[in-house]
Formats: sequence, C-alpha cells, structure tokens
Amino acid sequence: MMEGILEIKIEEESHEIKIEEYHAIKIEEYHAIKIEEENHEMRTEVKQENHDMQIGEENREMEAEVKQENEEVKLEEHQEDYQDQEPDHHYLNTRNRTNSAASSGPSDLQLPSTFYDKRRETAVVPVHPDISDDDDDEDEDDDVSDPDFIPPPHNQDIPGPSNMGPTTKRKRLQPAVEVIQDSGSDSYSEDDDDDDNEQPAPQAKRPSKPSKSAARPTTWHKVDLNNTTLPEYQHSTPDYIDVPFQYFTRYFDDQIIRHITYQTNLYAAQKDINTTFTTNENEILTFVAILIYMSIVELPSVDDYWAIETRVPQVAQLMSSKRVRLLKKVIHFNDNSMICGTSDRFFKIRPLFRFINTAFRRESQTPKQSVDEVMVACKGKKAGNLRQYIKSKPDKWGFKLFARASEDGFIHDIVLYQGKTTLEAHDVPLKPEQEGLDATSQIVSVLASTMTFPTTTAIYADNFFTSLELVRYLRDHNCRYTGTARDNRIGKPPLRTIKDMEKRAVTRGTCDYVTSDDGILAVRWKDNKTVTLLSTDMGVGPMSTVIRYCSESKKREPVNCPAVIRSYNANMGGIDKSDMLVHLYHTPMKSKRWYMQLFAYVIDISLTNAWVVYKRDCKALGVKSQPLKDFRLQVFRDASNQRPATPSSRRSSSSSVESLSISAGVPKPVRGHHSHTPHVAVRFDMSLFHAPIHGERQTCKHCSRKGNIIRSNVVCRVCKVHLCMNRERNCFVEYHGKVA
Repeated sequence: MMEGILEIKIEEESHEIKIEEYHAIKIEEYHAIKIEEENHEMRTEVKQENHDMQIGEENREMEAEVKQENEEVKLEEHQEDYQDQEPDHHYLNTRNRTNSAASSGPSDLQLPSTFYDKRRETAVVPVHPDISDDDDDEDEDDDVSDPDFIPPPHNQDIPGPSNMGPTTKRKRLQPAVEVIQDSGSDSYSEDDDDDDNEQPAPQAKRPSKPSKSAARPTTWHKVDLNNTTLPEYQHSTPDYIDVPFQYFTRYFDDQIIRHITYQTNLYAAQKDINTTFTTNENEILTFVAILIYMSIVELPSVDDYWAIETRVPQVAQLMSSKRVRLLKKVIHFNDNSMICGTSDRFFKIRPLFRFINTAFRRESQTPKQSVDEVMVACKGKKAGNLRQYIKSKPDKWGFKLFARASEDGFIHDIVLYQGKTTLEAHDVPLKPEQEGLDATSQIVSVLASTMTFPTTTAIYADNFFTSLELVRYLRDHNCRYTGTARDNRIGKPPLRTIKDMEKRAVTRGTCDYVTSDDGILAVRWKDNKTVTLLSTDMGVGPMSTVIRYCSESKKREPVNCPAVIRSYNANMGGIDKSDMLVHLYHTPMKSKRWYMQLFAYVIDISLTNAWVVYKRDCKALGVKSQPLKDFRLQVFRDASNQRPATPSSRRSSSSSVESLSISAGVPKPVRGHHSHTPHVAVRFDMSLFHAPIHGERQTCKHCSRKGNIIRSNVVCRVCKVHLCMNRERNCFVEYHGKVA
C-alpha cells in the first residue's frame, strides 16, 4: 500500500517538473520573439533615419544648385549693367544702385519667378484621357464602377513654367502629359471626373472653390430674429373635380407613353433586327394599368394572376401572362446607342425623370418646402455602388434620391444621386456662385433654384444639408431657411457647448441663441438630446410648451419649446409623408434590370402626387375625397379601357344582345387552361333562371369532344357556359337536365 502511494507521489512530482520545464521553454520563446520584434523595430527606425538623411542631402543639394543659378543670373545682369558704364565709376555706380535698391524696397533684379514669386497653379492631365467608367453594353446591364473614386493628387512640389527664357536648369524626362497653367487661382482644384465628351483642358480651367479660410467673418449678437410671417397657402378653387385618370395623366402623360413605346420598339430592333415584336401606345398603357392593379392586389408571384387557383380576372382578361413577361423583358426608356461617352450613370432611366420633373415643377407649391433624401428599394447587385445604404430609412438599401416637397407630400423636384457627377447629369446646371458651396449645400441650392416664388418660401432640411454658407447663400437670394445643423458647420457662434447643455444640472427645455450681423439665428435647445438649428425664417419667441415624458417623475410634463423648433417639426415631414403614401401600395417590379425599380417609382410618385392635388381640389370645393386605394383603382379602370372599345349598343339589336352577354360576365377562354365549369349545385338548381342569351361564338360545353369541336352562340346566363340550341340538337336542355 505504501509503495503505491509513493509511486503516485513520484509521478505527480515528475509531472510538475515537466510542467515547469514546459513553462520555462515557453517563456524563453516569448522573450526571443519580443527581442526579435524590438530588433525589427530598431532596424526599421534606422532605415527611416537613413532615408530621411538621404532626402535631406538631396534637398540641400537642390538648394545649393538653386542658389548657384540665382548667383549666376545676378552676375550676368550686373555684367550687362556694367558694360554701359565707365571703368572709373564702376564701384560708385554699383554702390549707388545697391543703396537705391535697398531704399526703394523690392529689388529690380529679375530673379526666377518659380522660387521668389507666387507659385502658379498647374494641373497635369493626360494627353489621351482614359475611357469613362460607364461601360454599359447595349444589351447587358453590367455593374458600374465607384462614383466616389478620387484619383491620386498631383505633385504640388513640381514647379510651374517660368516666365524667363531658356536656362541652364537640368531637365528631367516626363511622361506624355499636358501641363495646364491657371495663374489666376489661389488654390489648386482637382477635377472630380474624366468625361469622354469633354476635353481635359476646359475641365482644368474650371473655377476653383474658395478656400475655407476665405470665409466671411461673422459677428454674433444676443438678439432674437423678428421676421414677418409668410402668407398661408391658398389653393385655387377649380371649376369641377376631374376623374382620377386625368389627374394621373397630368404627370404620366401621353408624351411619356409615346416615348416608352418608341424606345421599346427601337430596343427590340437593336437586339434582333429580324424580330417580329412590336407594341403600341394602348398596349403600354394597359401594361402600366396592370402594374397599378398589382400594387393593390399583391400576390406572391406574377404568374399567380393567371393561375387556375388564384386567377385574377381584372388582370388576366387584359393581357396574357406571356405578353406581360415579354413586355417586362423588352420595355426600354432610352437609346442604348447613345450611352457611349456619357457621364450619366442613370442614362437608361433619365428621360422619365426629366419628364416628371418638368411636370412636377409646373404645379403650385406651398410656402413651406422640405428637402430630404428618398430611398428607392433595390436589393439586387446589378446596380453596383449606385445602390446606397441609409440606416434611418424604411428601405435601407436602394437608390438615393434628393427631393423637394410641400408639407402635404407633393414632390416638386428630384435629383438622382450618382456620386460626384450627380449635378452634372441633372437638367439644372450649377451657377458660378453655387460652385463655392459644399456638395450637400449644392443639392439644396439646385433644388431651390426651381421654385416658383423663392421670396415667399421657406426651406426646411436636416443636418445632412445645413451649413452656414448655405443659409447665407439662400438669404442673399431672398429665400428663407430653417434646419438642424452639426456643430462643426455653424461657424462657431458663442453658444453654450453641447457638453455643457447635456449635463444633468441643465433642465430639459433650456435654450440658448444668438443672431449674426446678417440675420442668421443660431439656436441650441435641450430636449432628450441637444439640438442645434440655423434659421432665417423664425425666431425663438414666442416660447410655447410641448409635452414630454419624465423618467424621474414617471409622468408627462410640459417643456419649454422655441417657436423655430415647433415650425421645423411641423413643416419638415413632406418627404416622409410622400414615402409613406408610396409604400402603402408599392408597385411590384422584380427584374434583373436594376432600373426597373426606378420605373415603378415613377409610376408610384405620379399616382401619389396626383392624389395629393386631387385632395387639394376636393378641399377647395368642400367635397369628400376618395382614399388612395380607390383613387388608384379608378385610375386602373380608366387606363385599362383605353383599348379599342366594343360597338355601341345604339347601333343594332345584335349589339344590345352582345352587351347583355358582356354584362353577364362570361369568362373568355385562355389557351392552355381548362374552360370554365359551373358548380353542380348551380348547374342543376332549377329555381335559378337558366335562360339562354346570345353571345360570342365559342365551344359547346356539352357535346364537344377532342377531334369534334362544335361551337355555339348561345350562353346560359347562370352557368356562364356555351351550349348548342338549334334544330339538330338542344344541348341546353340536356346539360341542365342530365343527372351527374
């Protein structure tokens, strides 16, 4: 027993010794790795010091060469001056020239302008610029490259050409580039893009943006803003309420239908010159009507509208499923042969947005306009990085649009975001004074430039757009502005800091404000978080109260609120309201072509804007308006009836009978589907009025067999089937009297 215990103790001791040896080995390895890392860092530092010393020696050599060249130039000029003077007066004249030069200020010697004058701004551009990044094929929609790509900056240390003649300065081999000089600019401005249709030289001479250091100084005072209130919006009273389809065609008009029809036929011919496909305006309008109805009655798949179990006759009777799929595949909006050389990355859908923008701008606007972002949902990856991400939007992934809207949700103008070429592709060009603003401020200024009456309009935007330069620019153009702002874009007014405002000792509702010398109000107000606003529309007073929940007292309490805050909250929701109305009945559009989602948005925003104007007219006349769902259904009915109409019932008795058959609701046969069969309880129920009526000639339900098809014009008004009724056979009686 004792021997077993001793063996166990010996094994334990040996195991502990092995563990200690293992730990010692690992510690030695760790120290070796640390020593190797320290040696590597020391070698790296030594290499960096050697590299810096080498660069310093090269710089000193360059400075010595420059000084030597300057001395040679001075000596040559002195010698030229000495040649015209007598030898006896050489020293005196030289001394007099030196003294006069020192007393007169700047030297008259012609020194090299590269090092002693103000260095001229230069731009180095390639002689043969690269092809644009928009390489979409005519038939394929490939991914597009990054719109935010910034080329590497040019070397600013390379001096520009001197005004002097040829010198002895050493020349270096340069690549095949063209140097464009801009002597009137104080700061260098790089091109944002390479456009195939424009030469590099005009791009390099684009006016540069003013530097931030050149911003106008602002003086702030502890006074409130006191402006007159803008007039309320008065909608012009119409003579009558038009049908919903007429409101819709104000924006999605015949010009758009004709354009889509022409481009679709052109695309089909470009894809296959021997194609037999052709479409017309009535078919395109019917296709749009089907999409509108699908937004209200939404099924999991498009084929379900024609399936036997889930068939929707409102859609299935207008067009076959095969034709709808073909139109979705072929429909087009722009000429692919013109895409080469354009910088517009929304080239394929751009014409539709130009049409609707022109129509939206004609509509009367309210005095309170809001500017915000709109997301058009897109989950596919065919659009490349045109697909953006915004966390706060309902559709987080999709195409980003900037829009201006009235407070009731009417969209007046839309800008498609595509990176640095966003405003170049927009139909409203930038003005010279707008180019000095930052990118987001340029968006607001362009959207504001299309307003009908800017002097009686106030714009509301969030902190993504607001800056002191934008507010000042709009104020100079007699347009009011109110928006939340970030702390680094308000020009450092003497307000209480955000850190100070967020202290627990500062009660909710605390407000601090100052006004600049040119009438810009800066407000900082504490709510759940500290909010900063810039405004040229309303002031802080009169103060009001808002109800907020207090976590300490566990109840709702009144909180002081400035008037400018209440105005911002009341008028900022125009874009959000439009998004809500669009998402209520969203047009389904599943397609591999990324721009088809934007086509669906054009239909939705046209319907939404039409309904908003319809509500304005109803309110002006004191008439109750239809809800949006009924409005869209009425547009569908009117749009689907634009096909060739059936003969009028006033022409003949046969026409009246035909109209009776149509009113009976006899389903039309669909190739590849089973014909309509009435329920047995309906077929043999003699209490129902099974009466024969005259209709279109179709297959008899009772006596027709495969290989022996017999057609008849007689239809049972209850069973909705065609049956023979003539001298030879009476299938009508047999069909209803035969026991199943």
